[in-house]
Amino acid sequence: MILYFKKRISYPNDSRHILLGTYPQILRATPADAPALSELSAVVFPLGCPANTPPQDLADYISREHTPARYLAMLQDDRFAILIAKVADNLAGLALLAQAPSPAAMQSSSALELRRFYIDSSYHGRGVANVLMEAVLALAAERGEPSLWLSAFSGNGRAIAFYKRWGFRIAGEHDFIVGTDRQRDYLMLHETSANSGNTSNAKEGS
Repeated sequence: MILYFKKRISYPNDSRHILLGTYPQILRATPADAPALSELSAVVFPLGCPANTPPQDLADYISREHTPARYLAMLQDDRFAILIAKVADNLAGLALLAQAPSPAAMQSSSALELRRFYIDSSYHGRGVANVLMEAVLALAAERGEPSLWLSAFSGNGRAIAFYKRWGFRIAGEHDFIVGTDRQRDYLMLHETSANSGNTSNAKEGS
């Protein structure tokens, strides 16, 4: 595993600090992490969906897209990169990046998607998401990608506010399908080269 962070970093519009002794390590996921990634995803994914999403649709989607086998396949595919945040050796969060063109509705040439950004709810408000996002943006910059895009449920105000604090802006909308449930998502864009001055100058290779 590759270690990305071990020291304190300052974050935009956020004065909170992580408790001493619980600062997260950001690592590249390995095949051995696939079961834990699947377990975290199965818990967190429904939290980002509308409250009225049919349970069977959620279960069917999770059984296809959030299994250990699916994560293992992505970890063995160069088109994907998975970063994980660990606190005291416990999995606290994950970020899945994929080489994928942005939807036409965005009118952008962005080719790198932040497909999943999940934080265990027990680590909300403890700064873990900030450390992980720092690593995500560093990885995009390291790869020479001028921009990064994502899709987030339009009713998930907490997530949308977080992404905006990190320089993402709403650049379009599209439907995200979970089984028979059609959900309206915001398409958000971060122009990494233009916003590189907004991230920490801490040394990392993410």
